[in-house]
Amino acid sequence: MSITNLLTGRSASFPLLIMGLLLLDTSQVMAQQNIAFRIRQQTEEPVDAATLIITDQKTGKVVANGLTEADGKLSCQLTDGSYQLYCGAIGCRDTTVLFSIPDNNDTYNIYLRPDGTELENVVVTARKRRPLIKMESGKISISVARSYLANLGNSLDVLRHTPSVRLDSKGNLSLSALGSATVYVNGKRIRLQGEVLTAYLRAIPSSNIASITTSTNPDASYDSEGASGIIDITLKNNNERGLYISTSHGVSFWNHLRQSSDFSMAYNKRTWQLGINYSHNIGHYDMEYGTDRIQDGDRNFSETDDTDKRNTYAGGLAFVFQPSKRHKLTLNTSVDALTGPGVTATTTWIYKGRETLHEILKARNDYTKQENTKYTTGIGYQFAITEQQSIAANADWIHVDGLSRNQQPNAFYSPDGKLLREDDYPAENKKTINILSSTADYRLKNSRGGELLAGVKAAKVESRNRFGFYAKGALDLTRSNRFTYQESNLEGYMQYAQQWKRLQASAGLRIEYMQTVGTLKSYQDGTVMEENKNCHTRLFPNLSVSYDLNNSSKLTLAYSKRQDKPRYEDLNPFEYLLDELTYWKGNPFIQPQISHKISLGYTKNSLSITLSYNQLNDYFTQLPDTYKKNCIVMTTKNIGKQKQLALDLVYNKRLTSWWDISTNIGAYYFVNHLDYETYREDYRRPSCNLTLSNDIQLPAKIRMELSAKYASKSQGKSYEVLKPSGSIDIGLSRRLLRDRLSLSLMVTDLLYTERWDSYGRKGALQLDIWGHSESRQVLFRVHYNFGSRKFETDKNRVKEAERL
Repeated sequence: MSITNLLTGRSASFPLLIMGLLLLDTSQVMAQQNIAFRIRQQTEEPVDAATLIITDQKTGKVVANGLTEADGKLSCQLTDGSYQLYCGAIGCRDTTVLFSIPDNNDTYNIYLRPDGTELENVVVTARKRRPLIKMESGKISISVARSYLANLGNSLDVLRHTPSVRLDSKGNLSLSALGSATVYVNGKRIRLQGEVLTAYLRAIPSSNIASITTSTNPDASYDSEGASGIIDITLKNNNERGLYISTSHGVSFWNHLRQSSDFSMAYNKRTWQLGINYSHNIGHYDMEYGTDRIQDGDRNFSETDDTDKRNTYAGGLAFVFQPSKRHKLTLNTSVDALTGPGVTATTTWIYKGRETLHEILKARNDYTKQENTKYTTGIGYQFAITEQQSIAANADWIHVDGLSRNQQPNAFYSPDGKLLREDDYPAENKKTINILSSTADYRLKNSRGGELLAGVKAAKVESRNRFGFYAKGALDLTRSNRFTYQESNLEGYMQYAQQWKRLQASAGLRIEYMQTVGTLKSYQDGTVMEENKNCHTRLFPNLSVSYDLNNSSKLTLAYSKRQDKPRYEDLNPFEYLLDELTYWKGNPFIQPQISHKISLGYTKNSLSITLSYNQLNDYFTQLPDTYKKNCIVMTTKNIGKQKQLALDLVYNKRLTSWWDISTNIGAYYFVNHLDYETYREDYRRPSCNLTLSNDIQLPAKIRMELSAKYASKSQGKSYEVLKPSGSIDIGLSRRLLRDRLSLSLMVTDLLYTERWDSYGRKGALQLDIWGHSESRQVLFRVHYNFGSRKFETDKNRVKEAERL
């Protein structure tokens, strides 16, 4: 049974004065034309090894055929005539499409639908390869919807288990390269930082994620931020006509019981679509950590029990109006909240020398109220000038309200348990963040494989922070303040890519103009105490050249320059008390850190190897330094230069008809050149990372996934050394009721080995840090789809699906 699917082509040209030399006259009739076909599933995942057969409509003769590569692409040369394309893939419905040459279309996007073929009372199905990890042209794609990752609860949990992504104990994201990573959702940058970003990621249900793509060398169409690269979370997009409802419910348990639910509904008509979603994550989460510190010959040993009791609630509404294939208007609004109490209990044993116990400090951070609420509204418009040219404009507004109230009793005891002195340090921290951003993008494709991307972006950020600190029952004006941070940003970019027979090249440039103003004010009357201004213009180029050695292998050379900006909170030049022995202090003079990366990649079938060199100039990090007697201060500073030589390998293999594996191996050599204030020192260390995923089909249609990851001892961001860590996850899943119902049971961190232990030495300061979280959990999840679904099935017409 053949069904004509939905198909998109782009063609024609639009004269631009500034790019006149790049445009070609498409009015000339070409005797032969290069046509590319991109085969994808409804989830936007490319279809590997799909069979394409092209026949002449008049004679029925086969003129071209072949199998798609891992990216779902196949290209061929066709002369003038009328043709029929047949497309078939395991587990998908066959598709036929009619088209003619000459044609301005040079790329067709074909979407396949899943299939189970009934022969009398027997259902014949084939098991598709479902590799967790794919790599091409420096990008690593992780298929979340097809793996156990979809059952973890929220996107933050998914990122914790995603190969090549690192999430530290403070919620900072990075890739295998140096620096931090910038988060995108559906190609749109999320301009949030720190705990606000963490709260946002906790509000995205894992079951709504289709895939996650990471890139350490993104082109100029992405913002310049993200020195280690970008993380793009692609959410599921249902293109089916009619009413579609999906809901998931799960529970997890180890130290605490946690419950998560999400609900989404899409109602799709020919010219408009409406989507509604809701999700929540409820329950507590434990962490345990501590430090063993020797400072000026005296030892302090501390242990902390940390229980996060915050819950996440999120809801959103999206509306799309598309009266024709040339016009598309999108409206969306959402709200998510992270709210609830929390408590940390820290005991510190204070020694004179290393053996003589002097005092015991018991400190408690009782967060009686924690609220973080984000409101988002966006509008977007896309206009297809021709099939080869399009423009898109977007405007977004984000508002964040944050509030925390903290009771912090500190009590000192003698070694025999006698109370020596005590005090309480209540504190209240209130912050608001407003982000306004707008973008305009232009895309042009010419008839000889060239593509131009250009655009501008304007953004304004304002963060207001009010911190009130109390001691001995009164407001301490020396430790209370108001801090305002304002940032104005204007950026423009241009990216051009050209493809010849075997050679592809892409070059781009992004220019950024930024003004920042940080103002410190008196808590009591708002008097300006300190103001720091900064203004700069920076250029961020990128270049990529790829060569197809043959039909199955490719060589790619790439370079990019990127940056990381400091967090707003780190710029607040004030001192906060964590306990009476540990302080945090902001630094208004932090400069952005700039990365330069060059990489050489080789891809052959399911094997990808990348060799890269990365240098991070003026890199900054938060590090502990000696402060007062027996005290340390945590301050973010620009402390020197980092270098990294890396070799990354991604490999997928079907071992048997019932066993697939995916692996990601990385070998690295780090060099930290610390050069700040009076400190000069080099730290060098090799390291490696390993991720292995097994997808095994068991009897009774039960699917088992066994995943393991390991990180060896490695150099940290400054003088600290990270100890080895790893974990094993195992999951079982079963689909029922014609795939409408999905049941899954899994255990994360089976051996309870995922930790963040480290040690470091700097002069008279020695630090040993240890910690772990409630990473081992038993999870059970139920997912169900229901509602009416209709498909377009016109056998003789080619229709557009990419814009639906």
